[in-house]
Amino acid sequence: MINIIRTMPDDKYFHWFERLLLSLYTPQQSALKQSEGINKAYLESCLVLIENGVSKARVALYDNPHLYYKGKKAICLGNYECVNDTVVSQQILQEAIEAAKKLDAEYIIGPMNGSTWDSYRFSLHHDVPNIFLEPYHHLYYNEQFRAIGFELISQYFSSKDTNLKHDFPHVLEAEKAFRARGVVFKNVEKIDFEKELGRLYDFNLLAFQANFLYTPISKTDFINKYTPVKSIIHSDFLIIAEDERANLIGFFFCLPDFENKEEKSLVIKTIARHSGKQWRGLGHVIGNLIYRNAVKQGYQSIIHAFMMKNGYSKTISKNYSGQPYKHYGLYGMVI
Repeated sequence: MINIIRTMPDDKYFHWFERLLLSLYTPQQSALKQSEGINKAYLESCLVLIENGVSKARVALYDNPHLYYKGKKAICLGNYECVNDTVVSQQILQEAIEAAKKLDAEYIIGPMNGSTWDSYRFSLHHDVPNIFLEPYHHLYYNEQFRAIGFELISQYFSSKDTNLKHDFPHVLEAEKAFRARGVVFKNVEKIDFEKELGRLYDFNLLAFQANFLYTPISKTDFINKYTPVKSIIHSDFLIIAEDERANLIGFFFCLPDFENKEEKSLVIKTIARHSGKQWRGLGHVIGNLIYRNAVKQGYQSIIHAFMMKNGYSKTISKNYSGQPYKHYGLYGMVI
């Protein structure tokens, strides 16, 4: 007997949603999924397919009022998990599609846990291990999405640099020129982290608003999301740039790859700079400072994580010898 139920966090049926992970993943794989939470701000409902008293599939519907794709109201499907059975996957996904239609959606995007501030994208291969804070999932999820009509709407990649070449003459000249104009480069200390988070929030609203599928996030949610990383940040790898009036104009945010037991590796998580033409080249300068610090501290590789094809970060990665080594996809479908 097959039954699809609706549930929400903290209600008496939510254990059906949670328990599926125990049967789908090994303990080691489950540990890689800890960073994939639920965005309660946009959560509309959680669907669980139960067959003969056993959870077989689940998906969360997110109704983000700010999310549109090509002018169409979009609903997100996130936190997707399913057994390796196309019949089961089509049943749960079709149920989600019908629910999205009732929310007046014209488009569905997945996997996305509510917004691009949350976990989204499927890995397209597992040829290399996951990096720190990269959620793990089964690769057949890609086939399950495609089988019901989803198509790739965006592709991403991570690149790896083992050469760690830096201090290129043209970058050093650019750094000298920026400093001459009053630009200051600062390492963010842990004691100042909460204060700087507030500034980074304001800057991100400006720097990321043109990004693909960007939607705003509240200041409280932003601070709550990033405050937990305070215990693992290193000031040498969180660098901000300010203009002569102390306005934030760029930053790099990096973390050690704690999942890599083979070598000392650094993950560049976020890159942003002011879009003004006068700050062209600033990202390369901040990146050079990151590289210089990494080499001094004995890092053997640097990962440029989750870059969108043809994005700004791709240029920086290429210039610093980053070679693509893992790929990801995001799917969408008209309904």
